[in-house]
Amino acid sequence: MSRKRGALAVGILTVIAVTMCLVCSTGLARQFSPYLFIAGDGFTLEQAMSDARSQRAPQDPPTYKLLVLGSEIQRITASGASPSVRKLLQEATKRGASIFVCVKDLKTLGLKPKDLLPGIRAIGGYPSKAGVSRDDWEKKLPQAPDQKMQALCSSD
Repeated sequence: MSRKRGALAVGILTVIAVTMCLVCSTGLARQFSPYLFIAGDGFTLEQAMSDARSQRAPQDPPTYKLLVLGSEIQRITASGASPSVRKLLQEATKRGASIFVCVKDLKTLGLKPKDLLPGIRAIGGYPSKAGVSRDDWEKKLPQAPDQKMQALCSSD
């Protein structure tokens, strides 16, 4: 009888250990932004939105992040957004998207946050090296909300 209890105890401990590992790995994965879709670097806004629609499951949280990089940013400026892009972004926010752009990309394009459509948030990456100058408007912006976005938005 004691062997059965010992085997049962080992089985229970194994289940507990596996469960703890899964919970910890899920928490760790969330830090690296599992609900992030990226437009830019070869993917259009339309492709990123299509991925967001097709890859999200009903049990996923209702919110997700859309990060717009590089030249795709020009498509979401107040002066450059077509009616179809405006409609696409409205649909995205209606479906739970928070839309972000990186400061480094704005600066590269000679833009500022005020040039973007309303509701789009400019974010910074990891803090830059000491001695690197930043514009006043850049200093006021929030850091990216997770590690993956911080890495993507870092200028170093």
